[in-house]
Amino acid sequence: MDVYSLTRKKRPSHLTLGQSSRTESDNDSGLDVSVASTKPKTDSNSSFTFDQVTGSPTREHWKRDSDSTACEYIGCLTKFGLFERRHHCRKCGDIFCSLHCSNYFRLDQYAQFHPKGLLSRGCDKCALDYIQWRDQVRRGGDTKRQPVDKTTSRKRQDSNIMTPKPQAMEGVTELGRDDIVAPQKSIKSSKGVTISIKKDNQGKNK
Repeated sequence: MDVYSLTRKKRPSHLTLGQSSRTESDNDSGLDVSVASTKPKTDSNSSFTFDQVTGSPTREHWKRDSDSTACEYIGCLTKFGLFERRHHCRKCGDIFCSLHCSNYFRLDQYAQFHPKGLLSRGCDKCALDYIQWRDQVRRGGDTKRQPVDKTTSRKRQDSNIMTPKPQAMEGVTELGRDDIVAPQKSIKSSKGVTISIKKDNQGKNK
């Protein structure tokens, strides 16, 4: 009998993830797609594969500032001028006022949705498109476009997509709370279960 084979520690044969203590609303944008969803699947119905993110979203598709004098959002009458700046949606490239371009989602270098992309500013319409795309990926490859209830989508957008004040996040395309890892400490309970407690930026537990 091989004593070494009996005493050595066996490596896990598959990736295991502990249950997160954060709820979906705590996720700054709801953008993270599970590891299982991003892995190539043998099922013929699955068609989601993602290239490696190599940089910031391209700007080649952006509309020129001189071609727009007012917000592109349907029904918005905001005119651009000294007190109202133009804001490009990183996804579609159109120009909007600050009110209708205050969402944040992840894009790759081709300005396409990507679970590991850079956090980028976008318009309300592209934010709704992102929610549909994310749900399709989480379902595991169902590419059929589902009808979206505007009221429900707006509530989900408010909870799952970052919508900070435009003045506070002006010009931010690559950084979000999702990218900042706070220090953690582990506490062992009486049953031997390790519990991770995450501190906020001020070092206070909530």
